[in-house]
Formats: sequence, C-alpha cells, structure tokens
Amino acid sequence: MPSMYEIYRRHRAEYDRLVSAEDHERHLPEFLESLVDWRGKTVLEGGLGTGRVTELFIERARRVVGCDREPHMLEAARERLARCADKLELRPADNLALPLLSDKSDVFVEGWSWGHSVVDGPGPIEPIAEALFENVRKNLVPGGRVVLIETLGTTARAPAAPHPRLAEFYQLLQTRYGLRPAAISTDYRFPSVAEAAEILGFFFGDAMEQAVRAAGSAIVPEWTGIWSGPVPSGSRS
Repeated sequence: MPSMYEIYRRHRAEYDRLVSAEDHERHLPEFLESLVDWRGKTVLEGGLGTGRVTELFIERARRVVGCDREPHMLEAARERLARCADKLELRPADNLALPLLSDKSDVFVEGWSWGHSVVDGPGPIEPIAEALFENVRKNLVPGGRVVLIETLGTTARAPAAPHPRLAEFYQLLQTRYGLRPAAISTDYRFPSVAEAAEILGFFFGDAMEQAVRAAGSAIVPEWTGIWSGPVPSGSRS
C-alpha cells in the first residue's frame, strides 16, 4: 500500500477511481449549496487535488484560486476543469504555506486535506490548527466564510473521527474556532464488490480490502463531516 502522499504524487488515475465512486447519492453538492451562495464569489481552495470539490461550485463562482502541494494533482485539476479555465488559477502550495493573494477571497474551502496536516504533523495539534487558520485569515475578506470537509469514517456504521488526532482537531474546530459541524453520508458505489475491495484496499490497506469483501456489497459506507462559519478572527481561549 503506497503512502497517501505517494498516491497524491504519482497515482492520480487510481485516486480518481476512488473519489468518482464516492457520494453516489450526491449529498455533498446539495449540502454545500445550503451553506454558501457561490454566485459571483471569489473562492480560495486548499488541497484541491483533482478538482472534485471545485467542480461542484466553479461554474457559479466568479474566480477560484486552487492550491495543492502536488503538481501531479494540479495538472489533473486543470484537465478536469478546462471548461472554466478563464476563471481558474492553480498554484502549487501546501495548506500550511498558502500564497498571499493580491485580491482577498470571499470563501475558503478544503476537502479531505487539512486532516492529513493534523494526523501527520509533529507535536501538539493546537499550533497546527492555528497555522492552518492563519494561512486562511490572510487571504479572506472580513466576514469571509470557511468550509472544511473531512472524513468521519469509511465502512463505519455511524459517523466518528477515525483517528484520535482528528477527534481532537474536530473538537477544536467547534469549541475554539466556533465552526458549526454537520455530518452527511457520502457512500461509495462501485461496479462490483471486487472493484470496491481492490480500490479501497489500494488506498487503505489489506484490512480494509478484507472488510469490504466480507461485507459483500458494492456500496461501501462513508461519512463526511463539514465544519463551516465565518472565518475565525483568532484562536479562542
């Protein structure tokens, strides 16, 4: 099983096979529409990957600046979003080192990327969280909105943080940064049980592959958390 960063660096085709199967009932687009009126908005997106989230709002936005640490993923996003090339700017940048934009954005959004910074980051979580938010604050207009999309478990019966560091981070988002949480189901649907096991096993390891095969379903439960609200002005006590 390759590391997640190796997947992002070298395996965009496999990554697209995974994410294309997710949220087969289209709950995420509907929920994002309930959170933000994207019409005419300028959007900064961190960790945009192949543009799977960007695709949900870019046609209504005025301008999107998308950042990802891997040029491999940026190229995939450029191809995917070619029809909106006139309003899309892509930049290689990690979530902890976003560029300072000359024009501030109305909305910041990220999907399944801040969690990697938290889980893989050294030391306490609070300084990592504050560094992530500081990179956002410098680029949003006063009162701009933040929309954070992260995992709440794969093959789980109920939504819950799948890692202790994520559990602590998610709690901080609510108690320290005042963001409002929500959980939605974004189940995968694959053409077959064999393909579900193969793809999820590639990303998440042998135990996941065996669990999917044992469940015997081409629909695999997935839970997604969304934290949203006005950009926090600073860390809270």
